[in-house]
Amino acid sequence: MIKTPAYIHFVQPGLLSSIQDLGRFGMAVYGVPYSGVMDRFSMTQANYLLQNQFYDSVLEMGGPGAKMVFEMPTRVVFAGADADIYLNEKQVKAGKILDINEDDTIHVRKFRKGQWLYMGIQGGFESEIVAESRSWYPGITPQSRIEKSDSVCYLSEERFYPALGSHAKMNLNWFKHGEIKVFKGPEWDQLPKLTQNRIMKKSFTISTLVNRMAYQLEETIENEVEPILTAPVYPGTVQMTPNGNIIILMRDAQVTGGYPRILHVENNSLNILSQKRPGDKISFSI
Repeated sequence: MIKTPAYIHFVQPGLLSSIQDLGRFGMAVYGVPYSGVMDRFSMTQANYLLQNQFYDSVLEMGGPGAKMVFEMPTRVVFAGADADIYLNEKQVKAGKILDINEDDTIHVRKFRKGQWLYMGIQGGFESEIVAESRSWYPGITPQSRIEKSDSVCYLSEERFYPALGSHAKMNLNWFKHGEIKVFKGPEWDQLPKLTQNRIMKKSFTISTLVNRMAYQLEETIENEVEPILTAPVYPGTVQMTPNGNIIILMRDAQVTGGYPRILHVENNSLNILSQKRPGDKISFSI
């Protein structure tokens, strides 16, 4: 099958739109963060439905999403946040494989639930590979966010057979519950038992200080643990600052830190956490 380079042209970039895959591995020794999609579960869903490789790159969008025009035919599918998605002004559903024709327009509007929406495309995107990943990250790749009038490359096949009329029924409530499963961090046992109990029994609120690097919680916990020497941290590391703020590191987090690492979020729960919005409630469970 002949594949021809084609482009998506962004009329509106949306909020925090970027190309991401599973991220970079084995590069932390050089100070390079993992990056990659915030919600791996939804990325995997999109690629599975398109019969892509599980690691193929996708378009990640925060709300409101992007408006884009396709040069040539392809197929796309959406997964992740519950959002209003329109193909040529006709509303479409997440989980449905969409046949895209020349000059078709997709517009992602209001996000109803969730923080991140993913658009998988047949064969993945053709962004530059840097350190074995297509994930965009500031200072590592030529750009970190899609801007207005940007264009992103994909490969269009000579012929696409029409997609089946049926589609996967997405569970848009999978990230609704607030229980975040964690493991004990290296400095957990330095916390007094009373403080440990408070953390595990307390309901926390996602603050407005959220981005791809970290989510901060509104409530504080009295911190009696001394700062540590700089030590390795990873996506999912839960840190406690000297003033008692709790910070959960996300995909673009730095690779070392000096705050006590009290907990670490389990992988599936990190996907759930990534979809939480400011004001949402969570609790920790070991």
